[in-house]
Amino acid sequence: MTQKKEPPYRGDTQISAVHRHVPGDGDCHSSAGAYLPFMIGRYRHGLPDCGGGSGSWYSAECQENVMMRYARTRKCLAYIQTLAGCYWMEREGCPEHCYIEGTFDLDFYLTFVKNASQNFSHAVCAEFLGGNADEFSSWKFYQFGNLDIRPGNWQMPYGTKTEDTKVTIYEITGVMTCAVPDYKPGSPKAVFLIGENGTITSE
Repeated sequence: MTQKKEPPYRGDTQISAVHRHVPGDGDCHSSAGAYLPFMIGRYRHGLPDCGGGSGSWYSAECQENVMMRYARTRKCLAYIQTLAGCYWMEREGCPEHCYIEGTFDLDFYLTFVKNASQNFSHAVCAEFLGGNADEFSSWKFYQFGNLDIRPGNWQMPYGTKTEDTKVTIYEITGVMTCAVPDYKPGSPKAVFLIGENGTITSE
């Protein structure tokens, strides 16, 4: 049976608010390093082999920002031809960058954070630090300017009386477009539930 993938997390109430939570400071940041600790606002397709972007710019939300950071890890190298035709720009007036600008040895995963009772769905990056994958402390979560997202942060809110916040971690198994990763919905690497008081359990 073919399992249905969850739709890309873009344009919902919470993620449209990203630009309110992550205000720009007026400067263009350096693209050096593994984590890109800032919000990236635009992406587009273009020439292969990092030959330059072309066509319209599109708004980059959470999932697009995950893909840009995935492209900085050694895990992306199997899909380098696709990613080397993708480009990002921090904001209007900043320089264009190819997704492939150097690779770093991070054990990188795609993570979805969801709580329907709060109308919240979000994508963040996860780095496996080693040890037991079913232990929350074995993971580092990051996105935008926050390199250590913890439960209770707006990007990983506590649950409610009616629903725990669900944190589901996936291995990226392919690259569909500059904005969309492939993964196996039925085979998460780890799943955690965050209760209304911040209690974390493994599912």
